[in-house]
Amino acid sequence: MKQHEDVPPLSGMRISRLLSIATLNLPTEEKRRLAKGGTSVTPSIPIQPLLRFFSRPGNKIVFYGMTGYPPSLIDLENPPFMLSYSASLPKAGDRIIALAGSRQSDYEGLRAAYALGKALAETGFTLLVSNSNGFDRWARLGSQSADRRSFVLCDCGLGTKRITSNRSLRGEHLISPFLPYEEVSPQSCLSRNVLTAALSTAVIIGQAPKRSGALHVAGCALDLGKDVFVHQSGIGSKPNQEGSRFLHQSGAPIVGGDDPDQPVVV
Repeated sequence: MKQHEDVPPLSGMRISRLLSIATLNLPTEEKRRLAKGGTSVTPSIPIQPLLRFFSRPGNKIVFYGMTGYPPSLIDLENPPFMLSYSASLPKAGDRIIALAGSRQSDYEGLRAAYALGKALAETGFTLLVSNSNGFDRWARLGSQSADRRSFVLCDCGLGTKRITSNRSLRGEHLISPFLPYEEVSPQSCLSRNVLTAALSTAVIIGQAPKRSGALHVAGCALDLGKDVFVHQSGIGSKPNQEGSRFLHQSGAPIVGGDDPDQPVVV
């Protein structure tokens, strides 16, 4: 099933079949079996809106097993059957640093996120962040200030208002493992965190409270054998630093100095 990394040059019926399979609540391995066989498939939702979405310029799609599908996702327990994206996808050998932090970061945390994103971009790294506000958004803005775009792994479909109405995402390399109009849910956030860890070379955590998504990203990265660091701004006694402080106390090294404008070496 090897094809070009953009919309596969298959017949309309074949694309319809793959999208129909993507709507099913089945493990990826079962979806792959259906994609290879001739069994009739009834989608769980109408696929006409999905076909219209992917017919628009700039909306791209790749299915598991096709050329362009990120190799770092293949060995996951249940990799996504389909990825939507807007520009390009990470490739083997890319220097990708995932950044994650609290949506409720304070002024110091946001300033540190901006400086960290800018410093990493200027050093030649590519950021991988979420579409969330707070730490992740300001890290994206820092990378933009260095004229470098980030990979943004979204927790919902690329056709939802949560994405299309967010001006800070314009021009970024958006990626989603969800159907175009699938809204955010607690489960989608957890899935997004797993993929963030898998696609990155290393992870840096900023300010993060207990039981936060940022700590889940860190845990997933450690499970995959990735390096995890805590930025200096995440160390302190504030509630929004409890998780990142615990991560450092558990062995994660600190990066960045007391001055968030100083360069970061990873």
